[in-house]
Amino acid sequence: MRADDANTRALSRIHAVRPQWRAVVAARDAVCLPDFTLLHAGPPFENPREPSPPVRSSAILCCLYEGWAMDEAHAERLIAQGDVRLESAQSYGVVTPLAAVISPQTTLVEVSDANDPAARAWSLLSSGAGPQIRFGTRDPRILDHMKWRDKVLAPALDGALARGPLDLFALAQTGLHDGDDLHARTTAATAALRAELARRLTDASAEIDAMLAETPLFFLTPWMAACALMLAAASAGDASSTLVVALSGNGERVGIRLAGAPSRWITAAAHAPEGPRIDPRQAAHAAPLTGDSGVIDAAGFGAQALAFAPEPAQAFEPFLPAGWRERQARVHTESHPAFGRLPGVLDAARVESEGIAPLAAIAMIGADGRAGLLGRGLYAAPPELFARALQTLSAEAT
Repeated sequence: MRADDANTRALSRIHAVRPQWRAVVAARDAVCLPDFTLLHAGPPFENPREPSPPVRSSAILCCLYEGWAMDEAHAERLIAQGDVRLESAQSYGVVTPLAAVISPQTTLVEVSDANDPAARAWSLLSSGAGPQIRFGTRDPRILDHMKWRDKVLAPALDGALARGPLDLFALAQTGLHDGDDLHARTTAATAALRAELARRLTDASAEIDAMLAETPLFFLTPWMAACALMLAAASAGDASSTLVVALSGNGERVGIRLAGAPSRWITAAAHAPEGPRIDPRQAAHAAPLTGDSGVIDAAGFGAQALAFAPEPAQAFEPFLPAGWRERQARVHTESHPAFGRLPGVLDAARVESEGIAPLAAIAMIGADGRAGLLGRGLYAAPPELFARALQTLSAEAT
């Protein structure tokens, strides 16, 4: 089958998906995650016993949270000896932000397709404002946030979602209309979600409402799962499809997967995102690309929506390449019918033919696994990575 035909078919499947936030579920139950197994963003590590420092820091906290380790040194040994296994979250149908690591007790947001409820994707449930597991530090306060997420927030949301799933397209459209790009900024979408939940929450509603008011990026992870669900629909047997269904990093390697070979990662050494820092005086080095949230940009949002998101666009202005408004659209397909102003799905064949580096709006975190969140970031994926993916796809087809 020709790539154009395969991509047309894949796009039609993507466009048919209607993502709904249906449930919150512990990873142990959602994806049958066994004990002593942790999930990380990006492609698998070349040596999972030596993960990148931010992921290692998050993994250590998860070992403490699960009760597998007595202290940090014990957790380090468990990871280094392989007694605790680190695996790619995407192999379980999960996408996780930045350096966030998922353990069996971790609550996930579960997003399903209204037109095919059996089709599901998962992402991390945010633990609110303040220190967070996704920033890749060893701040012990994160453990309290994780406990609150799983013991207070999750049961309350479970009750709210029992009253019916939430239409994520409607919330995303509200966000885009009010200046979100749905990656670097989800303020308006989160406000719309907060208003919807306020009508449903009962127990602990004041505490949760206050958290939502202080966490403008809360919508990020449900939207990550929605984008992953849409792109997964492209991977349905069209071996010639060149659409990109994953763009992510593990703090060492950047990886992509194509719809035509969805189980195969094509990777390269990752560089760090660049962008405005929270504290311009902060001298800490940014980690190489870390996180699965590039799935948002690959689906046509995030950096592809900056033309309609004045606040993040202004913040990124010094870091955006010349002609970005017109050039980025050239490596994406036609628009999704529900989001007509935006480009569509990232296409590896167009990246190769145009020689344009696709952008993703992925934040910067400290490379040392201690500094945490440094600021917003823009990542330019190397075009040669997409060329290699196409060569691999072609070789497998023959």
